[in-house]
Amino acid sequence: MLKYYTPERMLAIKESQDYKDLVLVAWDILEDMNDDFAPRPIAMLSGPISTGGKGSRTENLLVFSMAIQRASADGLIVFDQMPFEDDIDRIFKLNPNQQELQLLEEFYLSIFETGFISLLCFLPGWKTSFGAKWEHDQAELLGIPRIYLSDYYIGD
Repeated sequence: MLKYYTPERMLAIKESQDYKDLVLVAWDILEDMNDDFAPRPIAMLSGPISTGGKGSRTENLLVFSMAIQRASADGLIVFDQMPFEDDIDRIFKLNPNQQELQLLEEFYLSIFETGFISLLCFLPGWKTSFGAKWEHDQAELLGIPRIYLSDYYIGD
């Protein structure tokens, strides 16, 4: 799925000043994925990154990345949000007003509302994450089907 992360898109991610800039890139990627794979569902994984999980953002990102690779290898079409994570963190740290709820509403909710994400896959430990619990609630409100992945996906 990394073919969607062209040098131009990676530069746009790096130059993003806020979550709204980031979501524009995500929309482009999702639109291309939808063009290539429709009617197959595009999945997104949800789980601990900044809170919960292994207790460390770095460790959680490693687990998350491995889970995306395993889910893709198992045949899911997965929107890989990992290329956004460094810049999400950069934007979060640059502006104290860009708190977690703003990230969730401006980036993730905007992605969900496109309708391109048609399956949300929750990693073990998702309930320890504020963001993953919020995503779970949004999926329910928006009618996005949810599945709960086994420990296999996080290497336990």
